[in-house]
Amino acid sequence: MNISLIDIEENMPDQIIGNDFFGEEEIRRRNRMFSGTSERRHLRKGELASDYFGVAAKNLMERLNLDPAKDIDLILTNVSLPDEAFTGCGAVVSKKIGARTKHIIDMHNTGCVSFLYLLDVAKTYMLAKKVNSAIICLAQTAAGRIFGQEDTRQLAQAAIPGDGFAVAYVTSSDERPILSMEFETYPENSEDMRGNTGDKKWWEARETTGSIDFNENKTAMIVARGNKAVPGMIKKVCENLDMKTTDINYLITNQPNLNFLRNWREATQLTKDQHLDTFDKYANLFGAGIPVTLAESIKNKTIMPGDMVCLAGFSHACDYSAGALIQWT
Repeated sequence: MNISLIDIEENMPDQIIGNDFFGEEEIRRRNRMFSGTSERRHLRKGELASDYFGVAAKNLMERLNLDPAKDIDLILTNVSLPDEAFTGCGAVVSKKIGARTKHIIDMHNTGCVSFLYLLDVAKTYMLAKKVNSAIICLAQTAAGRIFGQEDTRQLAQAAIPGDGFAVAYVTSSDERPILSMEFETYPENSEDMRGNTGDKKWWEARETTGSIDFNENKTAMIVARGNKAVPGMIKKVCENLDMKTTDINYLITNQPNLNFLRNWREATQLTKDQHLDTFDKYANLFGAGIPVTLAESIKNKTIMPGDMVCLAGFSHACDYSAGALIQWT
């Protein structure tokens, strides 16, 4: 039995943030890890991931002529900075779109490759014959909520995140099959990227917003890991189908920065035109990067019927990596 990615819809905040918002460009020139984008989107104060998911899901349902009360068996979500401290937003999404699913999972880990991990969770439920369909909701919300604040936007890393949302509809069918998936976990790297809130824990009262702990030694290690892990995932999913990486029509990865994008396509012998991204206008979308770029590439007809599309990436300091091949039929 295959799991098929039937359709996908992106939904982006309307607040466009230019580079001048972040102060001196020289700060970013000195650290190329955090440079290379012209614009990004930020959530406004008070906006919720569940609202963006609701709009995207309703657009999907209307386009596919589906009844959310009958045609959604499972809701899966991943939100980088959740709307609420204790609860995920899956049940709220179900309420806002009028779904009646009894299976809801709000997953907080796997970061930039959470879309692929959630596809695998959906497939597991389908193989167990618990569900026949699911919506997968991905959100990056940390840009406006963390790096849009007065005490953080001068940091070099502040310019690289952008906010964005995507919702995908998947079923247990052969309509648009995911032909190959591979995953890897690296627990030895799991503590190499942390939140930085000074001498306070993130849940303790403080006067500063906080940021992500990046130093030069960690940056060098993360770059080396990512440059190895992502091409490795791409090659694995191709080998499962007796393909070469050059047989891929299009590659979509997470988009940390331009250096990673260049290194990955060179390692897999793909051209710049084959490696699709939305980095210049949306910046690093973390977990939303792969599905947002996929949705836009389908809408603008870059990806056409018959194309073999590879999705791949790594998360955080490379504690997870994943890859998938989809036949867009």
